[in-house]
Amino acid sequence: MEAAVLTGTSAITMTEDKENVLQPQRKNSGKGARARRRGSVPAGAGGAKEGEGETGKPRRLAGIRPRISIEELRNAYKRQASTPQEEILPMFDPMAKAQESKGVTRGRTGLVYDERMAEHRCLWDANYPECPERLTHTLERCRQLGLIERCEPILPRNATEDEILKSHSRSHLYLLWSTKDEKNKEKLENISSHFDSIYIHPETYDLALLAAGSTIDVVDAIMAGKIQNGMALIRPPGHHAMKTEFCGYCFFNNVALAAQVALEKHKLSRILIVDWDVHHGQGTQQMFYEDPRVLYFSIHRYENGTFWPELRESDYDNVGAGRGRGFNFNVPLNKTQMKNEDYLAVFHQVLLPVAYEFDPELVLVSSGYDAAVGDEKGEMEITPAFYAHLTSSLMALANGRVAVIFEGGYCLESLAEGAALTLSALLGDPCPKLLDPILKPSLSMCESLLNLIYVQRPYWKCFQYQGSFSVHEKTNGDTGERHIPTLSYLGNATKPLQYETRNCYPVQSEEVKEKIRLQLARLKQDKPPQMFENNRLCLVYDEAMSNHHSLSEKEHPERPERTERIWKSLKQFGIIERATILQSRYATQQELELIHTHEHVNLMASTSALSEKELLNMQDNYKSIYLHPKSNEAALLAAGSLLQVIDDVCNNKSLSGIGVIRPPGHHAEQDHPHGFCLYNNVAIAAKYAITHHGCERVLILDWDVHHGNGVQHAFEADPKVLYISIHRYDHGLFFPSSEDANYDQVGSGEGEGYTVNIPWNKSGMGDAEYMSAMLQVVMPIAYQYDPQLVLVSAGFDAARGDPLGGCRVTPECYGHMTRLLSSLAGGRMVLALEGGYNLSSISYCMTMCAKALLGDPLPSLESGLVPNKNAVQSISDTIRTHKKYWTALSFQVDLPVEDVLCQGFGGGAQPVESGASGSEVSSTNVSPVSTPSTASPPYVSAPSSPDKTWKNGNSMENGASPQLECSSERTKFDSDKMDIDVTPIPQLQRSVRSRVKSEKAASASVAEQRDVKAGGMQKQFGSEGSSRMSRRKVGDQGGSGESANHTSTPIRPSRPVKNVGLMLRAAASCVGIVKGATAIVSNENTLDSGSINGILKQCKELKLLQSCTRLEPRPASEEEILSVHTRETLEGHVQRETCSKSPCSGDPALTAAGSFVELISEVVQGNVLNGLALVQVSDHTSSGNQIISNNYINNLAVGTQYALDTVGLQRVLIVNWNAQNGYNTQNLFYSDPRVLMFSVNLTDDQSATKGSVDRRGENKGLGYTFDLSLNRDSQSKNFTQGDYLAILHQVILPVAYEFCPELVLLAIGNDLVHQSPAVSPLIYSHITQMLMPLAQGHLAVMLEVGNAKEITKDIATATLSALLDKAVALLPVIYENTSEVQDSVVNMINVQAATWKSLKQHAQISCINTKKQANASSAVLCDEQQIIAKAFDGCVTTPTHTLCLAYDEGMMEHFSYDDETHPERPERISCIFQRLQEFGIVGRCHQVKTRLASAAELETVHSPKHIKFMSSLHSKKPRELQGMQNSFESIFFHRQSNNAALLASGSLLEVVNSVLRGESRRGLAVIRPPGHHAEKNVPCGFCIYNNVAVAAKHATGVHGLSRVLIVDWDVHHGNGIQHMFEDDPQVLYVSIHRYDNGTFFPGSPDANYNRAGTKKGKGYNVNIPWNKGGMGDGDYMAAMIEVILPIAYQFNPELVLVSAGFDAAVGDPLGGCKVSPECYGHMTKLLSCLAGGRVIVALEGGYNLNTISYCMTMCAKALLGDPLIPLSQGLAACPSACETLNNVVSVHQKFWSALDLKSKGMSPSSRKSKKTPKQSPSVDLADRSPETPDGKTGLDELTSTLSQMSLGKEGEGAKSVEVVDVKMEEEDGAVGGACATSAEGLNTFLLTELSGAESMYAVVPLQWCPHLESVKPVPNNSLDAFSPCEECKDLSENWVCLTCYKVLCGRFVNEHMLMHGVTEEHYMVLSYADLSVWCYSCDSYLHHEILLEAKRAAHISKFGEDIPGS
Repeated sequence: MEAAVLTGTSAITMTEDKENVLQPQRKNSGKGARARRRGSVPAGAGGAKEGEGETGKPRRLAGIRPRISIEELRNAYKRQASTPQEEILPMFDPMAKAQESKGVTRGRTGLVYDERMAEHRCLWDANYPECPERLTHTLERCRQLGLIERCEPILPRNATEDEILKSHSRSHLYLLWSTKDEKNKEKLENISSHFDSIYIHPETYDLALLAAGSTIDVVDAIMAGKIQNGMALIRPPGHHAMKTEFCGYCFFNNVALAAQVALEKHKLSRILIVDWDVHHGQGTQQMFYEDPRVLYFSIHRYENGTFWPELRESDYDNVGAGRGRGFNFNVPLNKTQMKNEDYLAVFHQVLLPVAYEFDPELVLVSSGYDAAVGDEKGEMEITPAFYAHLTSSLMALANGRVAVIFEGGYCLESLAEGAALTLSALLGDPCPKLLDPILKPSLSMCESLLNLIYVQRPYWKCFQYQGSFSVHEKTNGDTGERHIPTLSYLGNATKPLQYETRNCYPVQSEEVKEKIRLQLARLKQDKPPQMFENNRLCLVYDEAMSNHHSLSEKEHPERPERTERIWKSLKQFGIIERATILQSRYATQQELELIHTHEHVNLMASTSALSEKELLNMQDNYKSIYLHPKSNEAALLAAGSLLQVIDDVCNNKSLSGIGVIRPPGHHAEQDHPHGFCLYNNVAIAAKYAITHHGCERVLILDWDVHHGNGVQHAFEADPKVLYISIHRYDHGLFFPSSEDANYDQVGSGEGEGYTVNIPWNKSGMGDAEYMSAMLQVVMPIAYQYDPQLVLVSAGFDAARGDPLGGCRVTPECYGHMTRLLSSLAGGRMVLALEGGYNLSSISYCMTMCAKALLGDPLPSLESGLVPNKNAVQSISDTIRTHKKYWTALSFQVDLPVEDVLCQGFGGGAQPVESGASGSEVSSTNVSPVSTPSTASPPYVSAPSSPDKTWKNGNSMENGASPQLECSSERTKFDSDKMDIDVTPIPQLQRSVRSRVKSEKAASASVAEQRDVKAGGMQKQFGSEGSSRMSRRKVGDQGGSGESANHTSTPIRPSRPVKNVGLMLRAAASCVGIVKGATAIVSNENTLDSGSINGILKQCKELKLLQSCTRLEPRPASEEEILSVHTRETLEGHVQRETCSKSPCSGDPALTAAGSFVELISEVVQGNVLNGLALVQVSDHTSSGNQIISNNYINNLAVGTQYALDTVGLQRVLIVNWNAQNGYNTQNLFYSDPRVLMFSVNLTDDQSATKGSVDRRGENKGLGYTFDLSLNRDSQSKNFTQGDYLAILHQVILPVAYEFCPELVLLAIGNDLVHQSPAVSPLIYSHITQMLMPLAQGHLAVMLEVGNAKEITKDIATATLSALLDKAVALLPVIYENTSEVQDSVVNMINVQAATWKSLKQHAQISCINTKKQANASSAVLCDEQQIIAKAFDGCVTTPTHTLCLAYDEGMMEHFSYDDETHPERPERISCIFQRLQEFGIVGRCHQVKTRLASAAELETVHSPKHIKFMSSLHSKKPRELQGMQNSFESIFFHRQSNNAALLASGSLLEVVNSVLRGESRRGLAVIRPPGHHAEKNVPCGFCIYNNVAVAAKHATGVHGLSRVLIVDWDVHHGNGIQHMFEDDPQVLYVSIHRYDNGTFFPGSPDANYNRAGTKKGKGYNVNIPWNKGGMGDGDYMAAMIEVILPIAYQFNPELVLVSAGFDAAVGDPLGGCKVSPECYGHMTKLLSCLAGGRVIVALEGGYNLNTISYCMTMCAKALLGDPLIPLSQGLAACPSACETLNNVVSVHQKFWSALDLKSKGMSPSSRKSKKTPKQSPSVDLADRSPETPDGKTGLDELTSTLSQMSLGKEGEGAKSVEVVDVKMEEEDGAVGGACATSAEGLNTFLLTELSGAESMYAVVPLQWCPHLESVKPVPNNSLDAFSPCEECKDLSENWVCLTCYKVLCGRFVNEHMLMHGVTEEHYMVLSYADLSVWCYSCDSYLHHEILLEAKRAAHISKFGEDIPGS
């Protein structure tokens, strides 16, 4: 049912006409997109009639699913574009599985047994529990119940030797064989005593083979389709048998053997083994512990390890290993007397959700019955009947392929009864009634399940219903809703030499036995179950119900064809011939008045006598009602026919029934019709069952997409009826638009708690959401309620394709829900048709329900069923509300995010999609929750998938997460969570040097296990094919100068831009990578060790040394020395009398070299992150056999050669900042491109200075040597920190990022500081900090101590502080660069630009000759900085916390009423917070207490008028807010908007306070709404209050700071911040944003590079405006390093605030850029070098939920000091970015001397300058050229056009743009455009504004769909694009059907084309507005050559000419 049914003259509405109810609007797709005010007005308000909008036009149908989002289309296209055409499968058909099930009926149940198995018995103990009677009693009970003759017999057979050896060892098999026919009982007992709980009989071998072979054959028969399911009644049991050991009565593991055969013979990839034997099946667990193809689930008694088998591995934390991690589930029962409700909780909370996500192809049950009542071993209280319920719930899985294998059970009565009822369930008999009530699960069970969920939720996304908390949070003593998992093992793991073989079992007393006998007598079935073989289902239908139809509209959704099509489908599927057809009848007045009033019944009866006109007038008095003279007759027939079904079922004539009836009924109220409904059929039926059949408990489940208001109102005070409704609510906007449909409506009076509403608050819900609601809410409550009859209000308008529901439930899902319900009420269940308006879908849906009731196998649901975030919230709200009424809902408890078990667990629930149905998203992925398409890192992806097959016999890497493959290698991840074995081994106690030598033949280096970047698979620290473990000099390979497999330039290709998931995978892989240790190694035992000892003493006093890992110094080995030096050099340092072999000892020089090598080894092995080596002697001036002065061994070269040869690195960066000429080190690697070397030297030789730039390397190493030699004359005393920073920023860092090293070696000394008084020792801490982001933090620093001891101490402590990520003081004042350094830098850029793209496209490339201008402001700044620098001198304190975090869910209350998918949506912050939890970041942060900002704080940047206006929103109605928001640019309002905005600003202020008060060093604010667009007087661009601006003012005003830096990297310019500080020199604002020559939002010239500030703030506003899309890591890093850092260091801020918008990130729907998450981390890390590390990152924009969560996480990791994933090699800015940076430098070099290199040495050939076109505030689209500079059409220009149009004001700048055929431009690696992809011929549609919708869409159309075949030729080869709608004559928005060529209006007028498409199944339509083609079935735009004929005809008609270029 729906909100409006449109007729030719009037609209019949179902939406309540309330002022505060809005109609759903078309979705916005970008900033500035507006939505027109639409909706109803109160009756009598004037103007519009009821059912009309403000314009008087009929309202459109509410709730119809809006067009597919940009992101969905883009993802769909990318999936298709990445698949070769020959491999493309047909588009997903939602009805395909239902169609394929035609003819698939329930098969027979197989049974295998052999009474010979009773011969296996204990010869020496007649009372042994595992006795022959176990089998014979069970068979006898099955015969008594008549079950065996109903089964398909399977002949037993012995397993073959080959079959046994699949799971057991040959010695295991032969040992048992050796006992065959052995007559000596003593010998048999002796053999048995060597095994736990084993006896061996002479026939045991044969009978064990018989049991195994019989089990295998049952599985074979099932997989071959010979039987539907089966049971193996066999013994001996098997699940304890291990590969080489008998155990626990078991010899061969029957289930494991059968599973292995299924895997190998039948090629299955997903098997579920459920083991409910009370003893843990450790044998089965061990066999599949590392196999992701088998999910093993065991429920067993454990009692903290004291119950047999007393194994630690039986506890819940054993989740699998290797590839199988996450595929092993143990539910340990830590107490006895567990009951039905406990096991039921296991199934509903864990097993079934996981099983549906896993989607098994076969289910095997290790069916032990020792948990049943009376079992002396189990001591549990499971009733025998309950096993039938457990079995029934599993039969819905795996297409019904279930094999039950007999295991334990030792109480003969309960064993026989339980096994017999299990077989009965397999035969399809109804589940027997449970005599004991279902109560609350025990506390122990709750704890066990919560523990299990805690350890498994990193691997399975279904665990969404437990919240998260940090154990560090303060709780105020209230921990009632929290659970902290613990581990306790009290067992005895010691195995005896011999086991007891007699009297080793518990014995019950006679009193206990008698009590058990009485209990079992009560529980035992007194008669065989009623089989209902030929009367399982009754049906009722009458064609006379079709007489009810609309008089005014032929295509009304509720039309006669609904029931006709269903009946037809039931015939086609053979259902009718298998069912009992009942005679229809009319309901009597007395029956109707069970629910309805006498007046209502009489009124409806009177309609048969009214004329059509009178009926039309009458129907207008009701909501969504039409009347016909035959309406009452049809309604009476519907109600009466349903009562016929009730009679038949309640009288046990049929088991279940279906009423194919109409009109529907659940909306009908007691006194009036409502929503297509005249009489409330189901309500009448429920009341009838109570009054006429004596039912005391009736369950009504209403799954119609609309809330059944009528049913709820009829029974809300009646406890005899439990009403549960699953429906769309949309915060009260969805029909029937009543708050009664919300989750907080629970009934009243005696009926309180008996009304359960599960309200969806968005469209798109699918199988995942409905199945989750069933398992989490419906089934637990229903079992506790224990109904006697189940009624289903079976509306199918939530099904896929329904025009009113907007949901995505498949027909098979309805079947599965029906199957779950059929276990209730003894199977007595009746379905009554309610809504559903897609004729095709409802017919299949009802058919699947009928098949479920008949017991047919159901098609499996899509794998990876994971509910979306919105559904999780709705279900959680319902659980929270009803847990006080229904004790079964006991599991909504918070779990810790920390790894409280210290085993690699922890993290919150996995992030799930917030948009489409979780099942919808995952159905297209390779994995149920493949990473990172839904936002999850690899280690948390759900285990397994239907498509995950083992290649070449091996599973995919890491099992639980599909890995990315490149060539033959696989991505691997570091961390125990990802199954990488990093356990220390004994050899780790030895030196790395010897360890590498000993292990090189046995295993690859540890570094091979590290993650490699996608797209080229960088091999870090050695990998296959490149690792060279032997040491050899360069040149040993035949004079080549390098190894044989060494290329001239080892380039790692950049990631492909077109794969967003690929670009996120690197970020996802670093989940386990946290900051490692810092090592220090020193040789303080040398003769001259005073300097080193002084350094160590100072480091200890500053508490630095205590934080380090001390390495033992060691001498270098002979091999290490000879890799660089000649033997003559070595012999000069070897004490012959003490050393004749390696390692050499006795010489300080050798010890210095060896210690540095040891440090490098520890770093590259991953034992430490970085380190400092203190050496007394110089190193790198020594080469060959030379010994220069007192410098002996070249330590730097020895260490480098070790990294290259021994470890196998391919890229090592050396930065020699020792001020001594490193020529000799350069010589050694002069032709080796694996080593990039920078030397900064001081020399007295002026000629050497001039020629140093030309020392660039040679041969393949040309360009890899950078030599900056500075002349040591009088001027050297004036070298400044600015000089060295310029070298670092302008040369070293750009080239280093392009090189992408695997290891960084930094050599430093004291000369640069000692000989330059203006340079502070702190410079080294900053140099170190800026190198730390490289090489994933792997940095080894060598400090030559020298003679200037005091300076060296300061240098050492500064460097060590940086390595430890400690707070570093601000640098003193930075003077202008000296001319010599400027010339050297310019010359270096000029000379090396030919080799390095980062220098060729440098920010300074066109600005070198700009004339320097006076810089008064800079001079003032210098004076201020001198004062500040002194103030901070020595005052650096260590804050208590490294990082503080602000987050509050209250900020999620701000959302758009009319656009639920608005980009700025609440899930932005929640998904970030969840990702932070998963990465363990939340637990490492100090969470500040959030608060609201005060008016006084806001007034520092905003006007009182603005604050007052925002404060008034709370009292406004939704409709008023909608009108108000249209007055602003890209703004939406909610009643809670102001509160959320105050919370965002206030929370950020608390972060600022925490940082500036010294509590925290850095800060992270996950806040919304964003702020940087908000102006002083108005909100703008999603922003209400300017959060960062308020924070900056707070820092300067309250905390007294004088310099605050704001870096804004949001893709949109922060106009608000700029305007607030453009005249304020205390705040330096730097913005990197898209500008597109003024056309990108906010579209103001203020965003251009020439806006530098005003008045005193001139120069303090820096804009870096990109003029195209597609900007990526290279562009942003160039801006950061070459422009922002130089300015920032000169500004010397005291606080850095980052406006961290992530809409420039890859995959963002609005930004059109491609910055990776790790790039944001690198930028954050570089900014952390400033302000003493006081950096605060505050969220702004970013609209791809998956991407922004990773981006913010990378920033957080950078702030925490974690190592960062390296960026792609070859990083450089594109030409467009280079031009922008040149322009910025040209403007700002007059303000900032750090940018002024004013060289005369730049050659003209190196310059690449373009004159920037003049920007214009307004852009005429017609004048814009679609051509890029190279003549190709660029998508970035198209995006610019889109941005200008979509963000413009109403009525301005909106011009029609035709379909543009775009080829993606690849410019120097940067792909332009908002939809970054390299696909050739990609078509992007630009859709102009349509009537009734101002929002615009940029979408990527599908290139093909299966419905293209329905496109017919254009009639008469022409179309009339100006034709009116054939139904309503409207001209505003019309479409033409490409099948029948009807012209009808679109969804924003009267939706006639939509109804036509759905009803006629004509899916392909063309828009006359923009000539796009839409497919209704695929929900997508199409572009294909088949469509060109129609497009051309429409274009000619509309524009008078053919499509240009066609």
